[in-house]
Amino acid sequence: MKRREFLASTAVPAVLWAVACGGGDGEPDANFQTSFQVNSETNSSGHRHTMTVVCADFGGSDVRYTTSESANHVHMVTVTGAELTMLGSGSTVTKTISDQGHSHTWILMKPSTAC
Repeated sequence: MKRREFLASTAVPAVLWAVACGGGDGEPDANFQTSFQVNSETNSSGHRHTMTVVCADFGGSDVRYTTSESANHVHMVTVTGAELTMLGSGSTVTKTISDQGHSHTWILMKPSTAC
């Protein structure tokens, strides 16, 4: 197997694990069949937040999720009903919020073993 083929075959599972398990910062989501965690990027102030997406929200109306606390604050992230439907069907949804003087971006992707 060539190096490129090896890297391509191992890259996707590593990415899915990082998204599904909170990027390795803690224990895997105990409710992985009913929810999954997604980390924001680390912003210019050097912190990030985790958001838990609940599978029961797929196909419903807009949901406003509260992120984990980091740097002594949380954020509220609204995911629209249409975005939740897309996410439930396997599409990737990108959410960026700007408040409290800075921004965060989450790339929401349902792991294949969730929900």
